[in-house]
Amino acid sequence: MYKILIAEDESEMRNLLIKYIKRTQPDLEVVGSATNGKEALMLTEQYRPDIVITDISMPILNGLEFLQEVLNRNIPVKAVVISGYDEFSYAKKAISLGVSDYLLKPFEPKEFKSVLEKIKMELLHHKTFLDNVKLLKEKVDFNEKFLKEQVLRNLLNGKCEQELLTGIFDCSANYYGVCLMKIPRCLTIANCQLKHEENLEELAIILSAGCISKNINVQGIGFEENGAVLILSGNASNQQEFLFKIKQGLYHLQKSMEKYYDAFLVFIVGEICDKWENLKNSYEQTLKIWRGLTTTDDKLIIYGERKKDQSQVEMFDSSKMIQNLKQQIVLSVRMAKEQDTQKNLEELMKVYASIAPKKTDFVEISAEELVYAIFSEVERNNISLDKEKSNDDIQEQMKKQLKYASLLEIKNLLLEYFEMCYKAFREHDNFQQSEMIVENVKKIITCNLDKDELTLEWIASQVHFSVTYVRQIFKQKTGESIMEYVIRKRMEKSGQLLLKTEMKIQQIAEICGYKNQRYFASSFKKYYDCTPTEFKNQFRNHRF
Repeated sequence: MYKILIAEDESEMRNLLIKYIKRTQPDLEVVGSATNGKEALMLTEQYRPDIVITDISMPILNGLEFLQEVLNRNIPVKAVVISGYDEFSYAKKAISLGVSDYLLKPFEPKEFKSVLEKIKMELLHHKTFLDNVKLLKEKVDFNEKFLKEQVLRNLLNGKCEQELLTGIFDCSANYYGVCLMKIPRCLTIANCQLKHEENLEELAIILSAGCISKNINVQGIGFEENGAVLILSGNASNQQEFLFKIKQGLYHLQKSMEKYYDAFLVFIVGEICDKWENLKNSYEQTLKIWRGLTTTDDKLIIYGERKKDQSQVEMFDSSKMIQNLKQQIVLSVRMAKEQDTQKNLEELMKVYASIAPKKTDFVEISAEELVYAIFSEVERNNISLDKEKSNDDIQEQMKKQLKYASLLEIKNLLLEYFEMCYKAFREHDNFQQSEMIVENVKKIITCNLDKDELTLEWIASQVHFSVTYVRQIFKQKTGESIMEYVIRKRMEKSGQLLLKTEMKIQQIAEICGYKNQRYFASSFKKYYDCTPTEFKNQFRNHRF
Protein backbone atom coordinates (compact mmCIF):
# COMPACT_ATOMS: atom_id res chain seq x y z
CA MET A 1 0.00 0.00 0.00
CA TYR A 2 1.48 3.33 -1.14
CA LYS A 3 0.51 6.71 0.36
CA ILE A 4 -0.53 9.54 -1.94
CA LEU A 5 -1.16 13.27 -1.30
CA ILE A 6 -3.29 15.54 -3.53
CA ALA A 7 -2.49 19.29 -3.72
CA GLU A 8 -5.08 21.14 -5.83
CA ASP A 9 -6.84 24.44 -5.11
CA GLU A 10 -9.81 23.69 -7.39
CA SER A 11 -12.23 21.67 -5.27
CA GLU A 12 -13.96 19.98 -8.24
CA MET A 13 -10.67 18.75 -9.72
CA ARG A 14 -9.36 17.75 -6.29
CA ASN A 15 -12.46 15.68 -5.51
CA LEU A 16 -12.40 14.01 -8.94
CA LEU A 17 -8.79 12.92 -8.43
CA ILE A 18 -9.51 11.56 -4.93
CA LYS A 19 -12.61 9.64 -6.08
CA TYR A 20 -10.81 8.19 -9.10
CA ILE A 21 -7.88 6.97 -6.99
CA LYS A 22 -10.12 5.41 -4.35
CA ARG A 23 -12.25 3.67 -7.00
CA THR A 24 -9.52 2.37 -9.33
CA GLN A 25 -6.33 2.17 -7.25
CA PRO A 26 -6.81 -0.21 -4.28
CA ASP A 27 -3.08 -0.21 -3.53
CA LEU A 28 -3.00 3.60 -3.12
CA GLU A 29 -4.14 5.33 0.08
CA VAL A 30 -5.02 9.03 -0.08
CA VAL A 31 -3.54 10.29 3.20
CA GLY A 32 -4.44 13.94 2.70
CA SER A 33 -5.49 16.73 0.37
CA ALA A 34 -4.35 20.37 0.35
CA THR A 35 -5.68 23.58 -1.21
CA ASN A 36 -2.36 25.45 -1.21
CA GLY A 37 1.37 24.77 -1.26
CA LYS A 38 1.95 25.64 2.39
CA GLU A 39 -0.72 23.19 3.57
CA ALA A 40 0.66 20.55 1.18
CA LEU A 41 4.16 20.97 2.67
CA MET A 42 2.82 20.54 6.21
CA LEU A 43 0.91 17.37 5.25
CA THR A 44 3.96 16.00 3.42
CA GLU A 45 6.10 16.40 6.54
CA GLN A 46 3.37 14.80 8.66
CA TYR A 47 2.42 11.78 6.51
CA ARG A 48 5.56 11.25 4.39
CA PRO A 49 3.61 10.16 1.26
CA ASP A 50 5.21 8.06 -1.47
CA ILE A 51 3.49 10.03 -4.24
CA VAL A 52 2.45 13.69 -4.50
CA ILE A 53 0.01 14.96 -7.14
CA THR A 54 0.23 18.77 -7.27
CA ASP A 55 -1.16 21.57 -9.39
CA ILE A 56 1.24 24.37 -10.29
CA SER A 57 -1.13 27.28 -9.82
CA MET A 58 -1.91 27.42 -6.07
CA PRO A 59 -1.98 30.24 -3.49
CA ILE A 60 0.71 30.99 -0.86
CA LEU A 61 3.15 28.47 -2.36
CA ASN A 62 2.64 27.30 -5.93
CA GLY A 63 3.22 23.66 -6.88
CA LEU A 64 6.82 24.11 -7.99
CA GLU A 65 7.72 26.15 -4.91
CA PHE A 66 6.13 23.46 -2.76
CA LEU A 67 8.20 20.74 -4.46
CA GLN A 68 11.35 22.86 -4.07
CA GLU A 69 10.75 22.98 -0.28
CA VAL A 70 10.17 19.21 -0.23
CA LEU A 71 13.49 18.75 -2.03
CA ASN A 72 15.27 21.13 0.37
CA ARG A 73 14.02 19.10 3.34
CA ASN A 74 15.21 15.79 1.87
CA ILE A 75 11.75 14.21 1.85
CA PRO A 76 11.75 11.44 -0.77
CA VAL A 77 8.58 11.53 -2.93
CA LYS A 78 7.52 10.72 -6.46
CA ALA A 79 5.86 13.89 -7.82
CA VAL A 80 3.36 14.39 -10.63
CA VAL A 81 2.69 17.97 -11.72
CA ILE A 82 -0.63 18.89 -13.31
CA SER A 83 -1.11 22.26 -14.97
CA GLY A 84 -3.32 24.18 -17.32
CA TYR A 85 -0.31 26.03 -18.76
CA ASP A 86 1.70 24.48 -21.56
CA GLU A 87 4.84 26.53 -20.97
CA PHE A 88 8.36 25.20 -21.41
CA SER A 89 9.67 27.14 -18.39
CA TYR A 90 7.30 25.25 -16.10
CA ALA A 91 8.27 21.89 -17.58
CA LYS A 92 11.96 22.77 -17.34
CA LYS A 93 11.63 23.70 -13.67
CA ALA A 94 9.65 20.53 -12.97
CA ILE A 95 12.37 18.39 -14.55
CA SER A 96 15.03 20.08 -12.37
CA LEU A 97 12.99 19.15 -9.31
CA GLY A 98 12.95 15.49 -10.29
CA VAL A 99 9.25 15.37 -11.15
CA SER A 100 8.18 11.96 -12.43
CA ASP A 101 5.57 13.23 -14.87
CA TYR A 102 3.89 16.41 -16.19
CA LEU A 103 0.19 16.31 -17.12
CA LEU A 104 -1.65 19.08 -18.96
CA LYS A 105 -5.27 19.78 -18.11
CA PRO A 106 -7.57 18.41 -19.24
CA PHE A 107 -6.20 14.86 -19.33
CA GLU A 108 -7.87 11.51 -19.89
CA PRO A 109 -8.38 9.06 -16.98
CA LYS A 110 -6.41 6.38 -18.82
CA GLU A 111 -3.50 8.84 -19.16
CA PHE A 112 -3.61 9.51 -15.41
CA LYS A 113 -3.83 5.77 -14.72
CA SER A 114 -0.79 5.11 -16.91
CA VAL A 115 1.24 7.68 -14.95
CA LEU A 116 0.25 6.13 -11.61
CA GLU A 117 1.09 2.60 -12.80
CA LYS A 118 4.51 3.75 -13.99
CA ILE A 119 5.26 5.43 -10.64
CA LYS A 120 4.13 2.39 -8.66
CA MET A 121 6.45 0.22 -10.71
CA GLU A 122 9.33 2.61 -10.05
CA LEU A 123 8.57 2.50 -6.32
CA LEU A 124 8.49 -1.29 -6.39
CA HIS A 125 11.83 -1.49 -8.18
CA HIS A 126 13.33 0.99 -5.75
CA LYS A 127 12.08 -0.98 -2.74
CA THR A 128 13.43 -4.22 -4.21
CA PHE A 129 16.80 -2.56 -4.77
CA LEU A 130 16.94 -1.24 -1.18
CA ASP A 131 15.91 -4.62 0.21
CA ASN A 132 18.67 -6.33 -1.77
CA VAL A 133 21.25 -3.80 -0.59
CA LYS A 134 20.13 -4.27 3.02
CA LEU A 135 20.24 -8.06 2.68
CA LEU A 136 23.70 -7.91 1.16
CA LYS A 137 24.96 -5.63 3.93
CA GLU A 138 23.49 -7.90 6.62
CA LYS A 139 25.14 -10.90 5.00
CA VAL A 140 28.51 -9.14 4.86
CA ASP A 141 28.17 -7.97 8.48
CA PHE A 142 27.17 -11.46 9.61
CA ASN A 143 30.12 -13.06 7.83
CA GLU A 144 32.51 -10.52 9.35
CA LYS A 145 31.13 -11.14 12.85
CA PHE A 146 31.23 -14.89 12.36
CA LEU A 147 34.82 -14.78 11.09
CA LYS A 148 35.91 -12.51 13.92
CA GLU A 149 34.30 -14.71 16.58
CA GLN A 150 35.77 -17.87 15.04
CA VAL A 151 39.27 -16.36 15.09
CA LEU A 152 38.87 -15.34 18.75
CA ARG A 153 37.59 -18.81 19.67
CA ASN A 154 40.61 -20.38 17.97
CA LEU A 155 42.78 -17.94 19.91
CA LEU A 156 41.37 -19.17 23.23
CA ASN A 157 41.83 -22.77 22.16
CA GLY A 158 45.45 -22.20 21.17
CA LYS A 159 44.79 -22.85 17.48
CA CYS A 160 45.41 -19.46 15.91
CA GLU A 161 48.40 -18.12 13.99
CA GLN A 162 49.46 -14.51 14.50
CA GLU A 163 48.87 -13.49 10.88
CA LEU A 164 45.21 -14.46 11.20
CA LEU A 165 44.81 -12.03 14.11
CA THR A 166 45.73 -9.00 12.02
CA GLY A 167 42.96 -6.40 12.19
CA ILE A 168 41.05 -8.49 14.75
CA PHE A 169 43.26 -8.74 17.83
CA ASP A 170 46.18 -6.69 19.15
CA CYS A 171 49.23 -8.90 19.53
CA SER A 172 51.50 -6.02 20.60
CA ALA A 173 50.00 -5.40 24.07
CA ASN A 174 52.01 -5.76 27.29
CA TYR A 175 49.48 -7.95 29.10
CA TYR A 176 46.56 -10.25 28.35
CA GLY A 177 43.86 -12.00 30.32
CA VAL A 178 40.53 -13.80 30.05
CA CYS A 179 37.40 -13.03 32.04
CA LEU A 180 34.45 -15.40 32.12
CA MET A 181 31.21 -13.51 32.72
CA LYS A 182 27.97 -15.27 33.65
CA ILE A 183 24.47 -14.54 34.86
CA PRO A 184 23.77 -17.70 36.91
CA ARG A 185 20.58 -19.43 35.76
CA CYS A 186 19.14 -19.25 39.25
CA LEU A 187 19.46 -15.44 39.10
CA THR A 188 18.61 -14.79 35.44
CA ILE A 189 15.94 -12.20 34.76
CA ALA A 190 13.72 -12.36 31.68
CA ASN A 191 15.11 -9.31 29.87
CA CYS A 192 18.81 -9.85 30.61
CA GLN A 193 20.29 -12.15 27.97
CA LEU A 194 23.96 -12.11 26.94
CA LYS A 195 23.99 -14.72 24.20
CA HIS A 196 23.40 -12.41 21.21
CA GLU A 197 26.30 -10.87 19.30
CA GLU A 198 24.76 -7.38 19.45
CA ASN A 199 24.57 -7.44 23.24
CA LEU A 200 28.14 -8.71 23.52
CA GLU A 201 29.40 -5.91 21.32
CA GLU A 202 27.47 -3.33 23.33
CA LEU A 203 28.88 -4.75 26.56
CA ALA A 204 32.42 -4.70 25.19
CA ILE A 205 31.94 -1.03 24.19
CA ILE A 206 30.57 -0.15 27.64
CA LEU A 207 33.51 -1.85 29.35
CA SER A 208 36.10 -0.27 27.08
CA ALA A 209 34.56 3.22 27.11
CA GLY A 210 33.30 3.66 30.65
CA CYS A 211 34.20 0.96 33.16
CA ILE A 212 37.63 -0.43 32.38
CA SER A 213 40.62 1.80 31.71
CA LYS A 214 40.98 3.11 28.15
CA ASN A 215 44.39 1.45 27.99
CA ILE A 216 42.66 -1.96 28.07
CA ASN A 217 40.81 -3.32 25.06
CA VAL A 218 37.82 -5.66 25.60
CA GLN A 219 36.48 -8.15 23.05
CA GLY A 220 33.58 -10.49 23.76
CA ILE A 221 32.42 -13.84 22.39
CA GLY A 222 29.41 -15.89 23.43
CA PHE A 223 29.71 -18.49 26.16
CA GLU A 224 26.65 -20.78 26.19
CA GLU A 225 23.41 -19.20 27.46
CA ASN A 226 23.55 -15.99 29.53
CA GLY A 227 27.31 -15.78 29.39
CA ALA A 228 30.31 -14.31 27.59
CA VAL A 229 34.07 -14.67 27.47
CA LEU A 230 35.86 -11.32 27.59
CA ILE A 231 39.36 -11.20 26.11
CA LEU A 232 41.37 -8.40 27.68
CA SER A 233 44.51 -6.84 26.23
CA GLY A 234 46.36 -3.63 26.95
CA ASN A 235 49.29 -1.82 28.46
CA ALA A 236 50.28 -1.20 32.07
CA SER A 237 53.49 -0.60 33.99
CA ASN A 238 53.24 -4.07 35.54
CA GLN A 239 50.98 -7.10 35.91
CA GLN A 240 49.48 -5.91 39.20
CA GLU A 241 48.45 -2.57 37.69
CA PHE A 242 46.83 -4.31 34.71
CA LEU A 243 44.87 -6.64 37.04
CA PHE A 244 43.89 -3.75 39.33
CA LYS A 245 42.38 -1.80 36.40
CA ILE A 246 40.39 -4.88 35.34
CA LYS A 247 39.08 -5.52 38.88
CA GLN A 248 38.02 -1.89 39.31
CA GLY A 249 36.19 -1.88 35.98
CA LEU A 250 34.37 -5.16 36.59
CA TYR A 251 33.39 -4.10 40.08
CA HIS A 252 31.93 -0.86 38.68
CA LEU A 253 29.98 -2.79 36.02
CA GLN A 254 28.59 -5.19 38.65
CA LYS A 255 27.25 -2.35 40.75
CA SER A 256 25.67 -0.66 37.73
CA MET A 257 23.98 -3.87 36.57
CA GLU A 258 22.59 -4.54 40.05
CA LYS A 259 21.35 -0.97 40.44
CA TYR A 260 19.77 -0.38 37.04
CA TYR A 261 18.89 -3.88 35.77
CA ASP A 262 18.59 -5.97 38.94
CA ALA A 263 20.99 -8.44 37.29
CA PHE A 264 23.76 -10.19 39.18
CA LEU A 265 26.93 -10.89 37.21
CA VAL A 266 29.65 -13.32 38.21
CA PHE A 267 33.16 -12.56 36.88
CA ILE A 268 36.04 -15.03 36.93
CA VAL A 269 39.42 -13.67 35.82
CA GLY A 270 42.15 -16.07 34.75
CA GLU A 271 45.88 -15.57 35.26
CA ILE A 272 47.32 -12.44 33.66
CA CYS A 273 49.97 -13.26 31.05
CA ASP A 274 52.46 -11.22 29.03
CA LYS A 275 52.09 -13.29 25.83
CA TRP A 276 48.92 -13.68 23.79
CA GLU A 277 49.84 -17.32 23.15
CA ASN A 278 49.13 -18.04 26.84
CA LEU A 279 45.49 -16.91 26.68
CA LYS A 280 44.48 -20.56 26.34
CA ASN A 281 45.75 -21.28 29.87
CA SER A 282 43.96 -18.24 31.29
CA TYR A 283 40.71 -19.36 29.62
CA GLU A 284 40.98 -22.94 30.93
CA GLN A 285 41.57 -21.62 34.46
CA THR A 286 38.32 -19.63 34.35
CA LEU A 287 36.41 -22.72 33.21
CA LYS A 288 37.76 -24.87 36.03
CA ILE A 289 36.84 -22.29 38.65
CA TRP A 290 33.36 -21.73 37.18
CA ARG A 291 32.46 -25.39 36.99
CA GLY A 292 33.51 -25.91 40.59
CA LEU A 293 31.36 -23.09 42.00
CA THR A 294 28.72 -24.12 44.51
CA THR A 295 27.69 -20.60 45.52
CA THR A 296 27.51 -17.13 44.00
CA ASP A 297 28.49 -15.33 47.21
CA ASP A 298 31.75 -14.27 45.55
CA LYS A 299 30.83 -12.42 42.37
CA LEU A 300 34.38 -11.45 41.40
CA ILE A 301 36.89 -14.30 41.52
CA ILE A 302 40.53 -13.88 40.56
CA TYR A 303 42.67 -16.90 39.75
CA GLY A 304 45.20 -17.53 42.53
CA GLU A 305 43.27 -15.47 45.13
CA ARG A 306 40.42 -17.91 45.84
CA LYS A 307 40.32 -19.69 49.20
CA LYS A 308 40.16 -23.49 49.09
CA ASP A 309 37.07 -25.28 50.33
CA GLN A 310 37.80 -26.85 53.73
CA SER A 311 34.81 -29.21 53.62
CA GLN A 312 36.15 -31.59 50.99
CA VAL A 313 35.54 -35.30 51.38
CA GLU A 314 38.17 -37.91 50.67
CA MET A 315 38.67 -38.69 46.99
CA PHE A 316 39.07 -42.46 47.27
CA ASP A 317 35.44 -43.10 48.27
CA SER A 318 33.80 -40.49 45.99
CA SER A 319 33.00 -42.77 43.04
CA LYS A 320 31.08 -45.34 45.10
CA MET A 321 29.33 -42.60 47.07
CA ILE A 322 28.23 -40.83 43.86
CA GLN A 323 26.82 -44.06 42.44
CA ASN A 324 24.81 -44.80 45.59
CA LEU A 325 23.43 -41.26 45.82
CA LYS A 326 22.41 -41.28 42.16
CA GLN A 327 20.54 -44.56 42.63
CA GLN A 328 18.70 -43.10 45.61
CA ILE A 329 17.81 -39.98 43.63
CA VAL A 330 16.42 -41.98 40.70
CA LEU A 331 14.26 -44.01 43.11
CA SER A 332 12.98 -40.97 45.04
CA VAL A 333 12.17 -39.06 41.80
CA ARG A 334 10.29 -42.11 40.49
CA MET A 335 8.27 -42.20 43.71
CA ALA A 336 7.84 -38.39 43.60
CA LYS A 337 9.39 -38.01 47.06
CA GLU A 338 10.69 -34.45 46.86
CA GLN A 339 12.28 -34.18 50.30
CA ASP A 340 14.27 -37.39 49.87
CA THR A 341 15.41 -36.27 46.43
CA GLN A 342 16.59 -32.86 47.67
CA LYS A 343 18.42 -34.39 50.62
CA ASN A 344 20.32 -36.84 48.40
CA LEU A 345 21.03 -34.13 45.83
CA GLU A 346 22.60 -31.92 48.49
CA GLU A 347 24.92 -34.78 49.44
CA LEU A 348 25.74 -35.43 45.79
CA MET A 349 26.65 -31.76 45.27
CA LYS A 350 29.07 -31.92 48.22
CA VAL A 351 30.85 -34.86 46.65
CA TYR A 352 30.91 -33.14 43.26
CA ALA A 353 32.36 -30.02 44.90
CA SER A 354 35.21 -32.03 46.35
CA ILE A 355 36.30 -33.37 42.99
CA ALA A 356 35.21 -30.55 40.64
CA PRO A 357 38.54 -28.67 40.62
CA LYS A 358 40.34 -31.79 39.39
CA LYS A 359 37.61 -33.62 37.48
CA THR A 360 35.31 -31.05 35.89
CA ASP A 361 34.52 -33.27 32.90
CA PHE A 362 33.64 -36.17 35.20
CA VAL A 363 31.08 -34.04 37.07
CA GLU A 364 29.37 -33.02 33.82
CA ILE A 365 29.25 -36.63 32.57
CA SER A 366 28.02 -37.91 35.93
CA ALA A 367 25.18 -35.36 35.99
CA GLU A 368 24.23 -36.35 32.44
CA GLU A 369 24.14 -40.02 33.50
CA LEU A 370 21.76 -39.13 36.34
CA VAL A 371 19.42 -37.32 33.95
CA TYR A 372 19.57 -40.25 31.52
CA ALA A 373 18.77 -42.78 34.28
CA ILE A 374 15.62 -40.84 35.20
CA PHE A 375 14.84 -40.37 31.51
CA SER A 376 14.96 -44.17 31.09
CA GLU A 377 12.34 -44.54 33.84
CA VAL A 378 10.16 -42.00 32.07
CA GLU A 379 10.45 -43.85 28.75
CA ARG A 380 9.90 -47.27 30.34
CA ASN A 381 6.58 -46.07 31.75
CA ASN A 382 5.64 -44.44 28.41
CA ILE A 383 5.30 -41.00 30.03
CA SER A 384 5.34 -37.64 28.24
CA LEU A 385 7.06 -34.91 30.28
CA ASP A 386 5.74 -31.95 28.30
CA LYS A 387 2.78 -31.35 25.99
CA GLU A 388 4.72 -29.08 23.64
CA LYS A 389 8.18 -30.71 23.63
CA SER A 390 9.16 -34.31 23.00
CA ASN A 391 11.09 -36.23 25.66
CA ASP A 392 14.08 -36.41 23.31
CA ASP A 393 14.09 -32.62 22.89
CA ILE A 394 14.01 -32.15 26.67
CA GLN A 395 16.85 -34.64 27.06
CA GLU A 396 18.94 -32.89 24.42
CA GLN A 397 18.27 -29.47 25.98
CA MET A 398 19.39 -30.74 29.40
CA LYS A 399 22.59 -32.09 27.87
CA LYS A 400 23.39 -28.71 26.31
CA GLN A 401 22.64 -26.79 29.51
CA LEU A 402 24.82 -29.06 31.65
CA LYS A 403 27.81 -28.42 29.41
CA TYR A 404 30.09 -25.84 31.03
CA ALA A 405 27.56 -25.35 33.84
CA SER A 406 28.80 -24.55 37.36
CA LEU A 407 27.88 -26.85 40.24
CA LEU A 408 25.32 -24.30 41.38
CA GLU A 409 23.75 -24.30 37.92
CA ILE A 410 23.87 -28.10 37.71
CA LYS A 411 21.99 -28.30 41.00
CA ASN A 412 19.26 -25.89 39.85
CA LEU A 413 18.96 -27.54 36.44
CA LEU A 414 18.49 -30.94 38.09
CA LEU A 415 15.89 -29.55 40.49
CA GLU A 416 13.92 -28.09 37.57
CA TYR A 417 14.12 -31.42 35.74
CA PHE A 418 13.06 -33.35 38.85
CA GLU A 419 10.06 -31.06 39.33
CA MET A 420 8.91 -31.83 35.80
CA CYS A 421 9.32 -35.56 36.46
CA TYR A 422 7.46 -35.48 39.81
CA LYS A 423 4.34 -34.15 38.12
CA ALA A 424 4.55 -36.63 35.26
CA PHE A 425 5.06 -39.64 37.54
CA ARG A 426 2.22 -38.58 39.85
CA GLU A 427 -0.19 -38.21 36.94
CA HIS A 428 0.93 -41.57 35.55
CA ASP A 429 0.52 -43.34 38.88
CA ASN A 430 -2.91 -41.79 39.43
CA PHE A 431 -3.95 -42.93 35.98
CA GLN A 432 -2.68 -46.45 36.61
CA GLN A 433 -4.48 -46.57 39.95
CA SER A 434 -7.76 -45.37 38.45
CA GLU A 435 -7.53 -47.96 35.67
CA MET A 436 -7.01 -50.68 38.24
CA ILE A 437 -9.99 -49.48 40.33
CA VAL A 438 -12.32 -49.48 37.33
CA GLU A 439 -11.27 -53.00 36.30
CA ASN A 440 -11.79 -54.30 39.86
CA VAL A 441 -15.22 -52.66 40.04
CA LYS A 442 -16.24 -54.36 36.79
CA LYS A 443 -15.07 -57.76 38.05
CA ILE A 444 -16.94 -57.32 41.35
CA ILE A 445 -20.16 -56.40 39.51
CA THR A 446 -19.86 -59.35 37.10
CA CYS A 447 -19.34 -61.81 39.94
CA ASN A 448 -22.17 -60.42 42.08
CA LEU A 449 -25.03 -59.73 39.66
CA ASP A 450 -27.29 -62.04 41.69
CA LYS A 451 -26.95 -59.89 44.83
CA ASP A 452 -30.11 -57.98 45.60
CA GLU A 453 -28.14 -55.22 47.32
CA LEU A 454 -25.45 -54.58 44.70
CA THR A 455 -25.20 -50.91 45.67
CA LEU A 456 -22.57 -48.23 45.05
CA GLU A 457 -21.71 -48.16 48.76
CA TRP A 458 -21.13 -51.93 48.89
CA ILE A 459 -19.01 -51.88 45.70
CA ALA A 460 -16.85 -49.01 47.01
CA SER A 461 -16.26 -50.90 50.27
CA GLN A 462 -14.97 -53.88 48.28
CA VAL A 463 -12.24 -51.80 46.55
CA HIS A 464 -11.47 -49.86 49.78
CA PHE A 465 -12.01 -46.37 48.39
CA SER A 466 -14.58 -43.69 49.15
CA VAL A 467 -17.95 -43.76 47.41
CA THR A 468 -17.36 -40.34 45.86
CA TYR A 469 -13.94 -41.26 44.46
CA VAL A 470 -15.12 -44.59 43.00
CA ARG A 471 -18.20 -42.97 41.44
CA GLN A 472 -16.15 -40.18 39.83
CA ILE A 473 -13.36 -42.42 38.53
CA PHE A 474 -15.76 -44.98 37.05
CA LYS A 475 -17.83 -42.30 35.29
CA GLN A 476 -14.68 -40.61 34.00
CA LYS A 477 -13.19 -43.81 32.57
CA THR A 478 -16.31 -45.54 31.19
CA GLY A 479 -18.73 -42.72 30.43
CA GLU A 480 -21.55 -44.31 32.45
CA SER A 481 -22.38 -44.47 36.14
CA ILE A 482 -21.79 -47.62 38.18
CA MET A 483 -25.52 -48.32 38.58
CA GLU A 484 -26.08 -47.81 34.83
CA TYR A 485 -23.34 -50.37 34.27
CA VAL A 486 -24.96 -52.78 36.79
CA ILE A 487 -28.36 -52.55 35.10
CA ARG A 488 -26.82 -53.02 31.65
CA LYS A 489 -24.94 -56.14 32.73
CA ARG A 490 -28.01 -57.57 34.44
CA MET A 491 -30.14 -56.99 31.35
CA GLU A 492 -27.51 -58.48 29.04
CA LYS A 493 -27.27 -61.57 31.23
CA SER A 494 -31.07 -61.92 31.50
CA GLY A 495 -31.37 -61.67 27.72
CA GLN A 496 -28.79 -64.41 27.22
CA LEU A 497 -30.54 -66.69 29.73
CA LEU A 498 -33.92 -66.15 28.09
CA LEU A 499 -32.56 -67.19 24.69
CA LYS A 500 -30.17 -69.97 25.69
CA THR A 501 -32.07 -71.72 28.50
CA GLU A 502 -35.59 -72.92 29.36
CA MET A 503 -35.42 -71.33 32.81
CA LYS A 504 -38.51 -69.62 34.12
CA ILE A 505 -38.61 -65.82 34.24
CA GLN A 506 -38.73 -65.88 38.06
CA GLN A 507 -35.49 -67.91 38.18
CA ILE A 508 -33.77 -65.61 35.68
CA ALA A 509 -34.87 -62.56 37.68
CA GLU A 510 -33.32 -63.97 40.88
CA ILE A 511 -30.06 -64.91 39.13
CA CYS A 512 -29.84 -61.32 37.86
CA GLY A 513 -30.43 -59.83 41.32
CA TYR A 514 -34.20 -59.16 41.19
CA LYS A 515 -36.22 -60.72 44.01
CA ASN A 516 -39.42 -59.16 42.70
CA GLN A 517 -40.44 -60.58 39.31
CA ARG A 518 -42.74 -57.63 38.57
CA TYR A 519 -39.91 -55.16 39.17
CA PHE A 520 -37.62 -57.28 36.94
CA ALA A 521 -40.22 -57.25 34.13
CA SER A 522 -40.58 -53.49 34.41
CA SER A 523 -36.80 -52.96 34.23
CA PHE A 524 -36.50 -55.42 31.33
CA LYS A 525 -39.19 -53.65 29.26
CA LYS A 526 -37.59 -50.30 29.94
CA TYR A 527 -34.25 -51.59 28.66
CA TYR A 528 -35.38 -53.76 25.69
CA ASP A 529 -38.69 -52.00 24.94
CA CYS A 530 -40.55 -55.32 25.24
CA THR A 531 -41.49 -57.87 27.95
CA PRO A 532 -39.27 -60.92 28.71
CA THR A 533 -41.82 -63.21 27.00
CA GLU A 534 -42.01 -61.01 23.89
CA PHE A 535 -38.22 -60.86 23.78
CA LYS A 536 -37.94 -64.65 23.94
CA ASN A 537 -40.54 -65.19 21.23
CA GLN A 538 -39.10 -62.53 18.96
CA PHE A 539 -35.43 -63.47 19.24
CA ARG A 540 -35.59 -67.19 19.96
CA ASN A 541 -33.29 -68.01 17.07
CA HIS A 542 -30.97 -65.06 17.79
CA ARG A 543 -27.60 -65.77 19.31
CA PHE A 544 -25.58 -63.14 21.15
